[in-house]
Amino acid sequence: MTETNTYYATTAQKQLHQAQAILDEHVTSSATGRCLACGSFGPCWRRENAVVIFSRTLRLPLRQPGATRPELIGAVRVGGSSRLAAR
Repeated sequence: MTETNTYYATTAQKQLHQAQAILDEHVTSSATGRCLACGSFGPCWRRENAVVIFSRTLRLPLRQPGATRPELIGAVRVGGSSRLAAR
């Protein structure tokens, strides 16, 4: 007898949603190299596990510009698109 596993799309969407929330919270700081949520040297294990979820589903997570707080190391935005400046 053969065993079959069924993978439901709603389960995948729920996992992706949870993984995105973890990625949004557990961001590695550009200034310290530590996770902003748990303080461990990043990327922390929670973030790494969330990345695996996206990798297995062949999807890319949403990005939040500035989440790593690059201004703490003196980074500044140069030469941006005029479309982005209008937002």
